[in-house]
Parts: sequence; structure tokens; C-alpha cells
Amino acid sequence: MRLYALVTVVLGLVVLAGCSSGSQLARHETAFDRQTRVVAQERGVLPAEEREGWELDIPDNPIKTYTPENLYLYLDQKSDLYNRYGFRKLTHGTYRPNLLGKPTVVVEAYDMDQPLYAYGIFSVERSRADKIVDVGATAHVGEKEAVLWKGNYFVRVKLIADVEKPEEVLTMFARKSAAGITGPTTLPELGLFPADKRIPGGDAYYVEKLLGYDCLGRGFTVDYDLGGEAKATMFLAIFPSEAETSKKKDQDAPPVPGVVTTAYVKLHRALLGDGEEPQVLPGPWDHGCHATDAKLGRGLIARRDRFIVGIFGTKNDLDAVEMTSALVRALAPAKK
Repeated sequence: MRLYALVTVVLGLVVLAGCSSGSQLARHETAFDRQTRVVAQERGVLPAEEREGWELDIPDNPIKTYTPENLYLYLDQKSDLYNRYGFRKLTHGTYRPNLLGKPTVVVEAYDMDQPLYAYGIFSVERSRADKIVDVGATAHVGEKEAVLWKGNYFVRVKLIADVEKPEEVLTMFARKSAAGITGPTTLPELGLFPADKRIPGGDAYYVEKLLGYDCLGRGFTVDYDLGGEAKATMFLAIFPSEAETSKKKDQDAPPVPGVVTTAYVKLHRALLGDGEEPQVLPGPWDHGCHATDAKLGRGLIARRDRFIVGIFGTKNDLDAVEMTSALVRALAPAKK
């Protein structure tokens, strides 16, 4: 009887040990799977590592993320610029080749609030001298860096060590990053500008101080090659609609000039100087006149609905009138 009891206890312990071992194995597998999922979530749109290629999340260089509150830890004072463009999250990854090499490539994926802001930060951060490649919406590739935008993302790829065929490596990482992003690759506002003689990569979006004028606020610029040494810059400043501004007005307050009119008058004063009267021009605008920017040269400014548009640097007044008229006519469907 005692022997039977002893055997029963031993068998019970063995079974319990087996169950315990199985539970630990199950927990270990679950933790592994969970860690795999966590790494994939942290990676976001960063290119996945390859079994016989580039390794991500390497020792001493893990995947890092930043938010608007701590982006300054990575970009220092430049974080203010990104936050003004609607920055939401940065995912930062470092890659090395063949599991044995040293850290070589850094990919920074900036998740912005909307495609307009992703394009905007791309447009002010790229080097216009770099090669334009068909990646994402568009990309620029230089000797040590590539940048692109697509959807809500602005992506920067940087070489932090020497590699053979650097342009090929940068472009490869840019393509892999773009492949993991969904979203628009065009902006309707850029399609409003005249297409003829546009300089590739010569466009930009600014969230404030368009062309350096406080009164213009946010908007687009597009550069043109008019032949010879003539380089012209068109601009489109966008203001809130009357419906948007009227909601903010105190009904009991005395009437005041509209936001667009006030900005247009301020621009007049800045361009024409004290005492100089504008030469009013006929055209498809509410008001237009010739004006000269101190840096960009002579051109034309005009007001239409909730937009202020214009061009500087034209070879003659006729070009200014024709190009600005084309932009204003394209705005007609968008005035609301």
C-alpha cells in the first residue's frame, strides 16, 4: 500500500513537472511572438531587415521613437520647425550590412498630420541641387542623404559610414520605405500653377511668412525658368474663407476690413513704399497691380476671393500678367 502511494506521488510529480515545463515553453513562445509583434509595430514604415542583407534594431542602436514633446532631444531647436508642420511621430532606425558590419544607414520616418504638411517639410528640407528620382511622391538623392514624401510621411535616409555605390544604397532604402507607406502622392494646389516652364523640384509649401512677408501667412511658391537668366517665382497665399472668419467675429463689434484685404494692403505698403500709389491693372482678379520685391525683382500681385497671388522676376510685364491671370482663373473653382 505504501509502495503504491509512493509510486502515485512520484507519477504525480512527474506529470506536474511536465505540465510546468510545457507551460514555461508555451509562455516562452508567446513572449517571443509578442516581441516579434512589438518590433514590427515599432518599426512602422521602416524597411524590414533581410536574412542576408541589412539588419535593423542592432545592438546599441535600437529602434527609437519621438513625439512632439521630446523631438527636441533628436533635432534640438529644429524640432520647432517640424512641430509647426504638424509633426506627430518619428520612427528612427539604424541598419548594418550582413549582420557583421558597423552601423551604416539611418532611416528617419516622420509621421505628419496630413499629406500637405509631409510635402511641406520635404519641400523646405530637401536640397534642390540633388538628383530627383521617381520614388514615393517624389524624392531627392544626394551623396550622403535621400529624402522623400508620400502620404503623411516625410522620410530621410542618411549614410553614416562609407559604402560602395552610395546613390544605389540610398535609393534602395528610399524605395523600400516608400513601399510601406500608403496615401496621396499629389497635391491639388500645385496643379493650379501654370505647368509650362516650371523648374523641376522648384516648388514649396510654407506654413507661415510666405516669401518672408508676415502678412501672407501660409501658401505655396513655384519657380519658373523663363529663358536666359530670368528666374521667376509665383506664389499663392491662402487665407480662411469668409465663412470661417465670420464665425470668429463678435457680432456686436464694429465692422473691420476682411483678413485678405488687410493682408493685401500690408503687402502693398511693403512692396510699394510710403506715398507710392499702385497702378491698378484690369484682369480676372478683384484687384491687381505691378510691384517689385527687393530680392526677386519686378512682377505683379493680385487679390481674388480668399487668395493673394502673384509673381516676381519676370522679364516683362506681359509675362507677369499672363501667368498670374492663368493662376487666378485656375483658382475660380476653389474659391469656396
